[in-house]
Amino acid sequence: MRNSTSFPLAATLALASGLLLTGCNDSHTYQDTVADDPHDHGHDHDHDHGHHSTEGGRLVITAAPHHDGDHSHDHDHHHVYVFDLHENEIIAELETEHEVSQLYASPGFRFALLNQRSENSTQILDGGQWQEDHGDHMHDYVQAPAMLSFELTGPAPTHYEAHEGLAALFYDGYADPQQNAAVFVFSDDDLAHGRIGASLTLDINQHGTAEVRGDYLLTTYRAAGTATTLPSQVELYHRHDDHYDFEIRFNEPCASLHGSYSIEDYTLFGCADGVLLVEQRGTQFLASKIANADGLTGRIGSFSGHKHQHEVIGYAGQAIWIIDAVHSTMRELDWRGDSEVTRIASAVDAHGEHYAVLDSSGTLHVFDWDADFALKDSLALIESIDNNNRPRIAVNQQNETIYLTDPVAKQLVVVDLHSLTVERIALDFEPALITWLGVAEPADDHHDH
Repeated sequence: MRNSTSFPLAATLALASGLLLTGCNDSHTYQDTVADDPHDHGHDHDHDHGHHSTEGGRLVITAAPHHDGDHSHDHDHHHVYVFDLHENEIIAELETEHEVSQLYASPGFRFALLNQRSENSTQILDGGQWQEDHGDHMHDYVQAPAMLSFELTGPAPTHYEAHEGLAALFYDGYADPQQNAAVFVFSDDDLAHGRIGASLTLDINQHGTAEVRGDYLLTTYRAAGTATTLPSQVELYHRHDDHYDFEIRFNEPCASLHGSYSIEDYTLFGCADGVLLVEQRGTQFLASKIANADGLTGRIGSFSGHKHQHEVIGYAGQAIWIIDAVHSTMRELDWRGDSEVTRIASAVDAHGEHYAVLDSSGTLHVFDWDADFALKDSLALIESIDNNNRPRIAVNQQNETIYLTDPVAKQLVVVDLHSLTVERIALDFEPALITWLGVAEPADDHHDH
């Protein structure tokens, strides 16, 4: 068995105040002066639930950058807006250092991670809503959104996956000059205290992915000297405090690996010839392959789903496949019939009851997951789509609502997937990326699958 070493670039996690973190251990905790420590009740948090409430949560929306030579825009700044869904208004306008390449919610939905891949940086926005267990009750906290001075720094942050309160951010690294791929693992509590929980440095750069499962980490392996930056196998690591020790490399190959997703007992990885399935049985992990179905052209390279469902949705070009992890099967979802439309965005609601696909005509197709993906309805929602800034979808984790950006119309389209009611929110900027933050509905409150 070999031992991994802690990611050396963790030492570059710097604060704007000039404090430099020197490793991933208990000593590099700091108290941010903007985003208060949730355990420090001396700070002035707002507990007035009549006016300031966690109901509905908040949306973080980036403004589309303008590269058209229009000097009326401030090109030196990249704007991020926070929309409060209870107050129904923009409550904060913040700025990022560089253009945001990906926007993610933290595993507990308190923070937004603003990846700036080309700048090797991830800024963190505190959405200002979280919850604490006070023993006899769950206590809500509400404060103004704020950008943390704490940032994550590493070579080319790209793929991000969250599972059961922990997140793994994968850094692709670079070939020239050589910077190895790496993984940061953290919880919301870690971010609130200005730290990462644990890190792992891999042996080479690669366009990989990582899935954290409690104290275990599944991540990708690429052999040195290969022509592609895509990995070809999966490895298992075991966490020890702030680092991970190598356990095994699974023998089952996964050529041209791209994309991963975790549900309760399984993690799936997209391979050229099928889907690599890793089943967890306590501390035992078993790998097998679901071969590509006869009608599948290309390969499945990305996934979506819901943690309480045993099926996972896989994407192969414009084809959508339903992958049954328990029975190791896959079947195609006929989502567009004879139409030539293409898929723009898709989402699963917070309860795992509905699956929605937005196509290139601006129509949203809503499928009933519990009715074997029967089509519930198709809603014409967006009149015009700009392929340079396509609509995106955010999911409210408190109910069955999703939010679609309509950049051309400068709107948010609000859709209740249960009632199929539609509302529109006008914006005075062109939206780009979007994610939802807030106090998520507890998993036990979701209906039992």
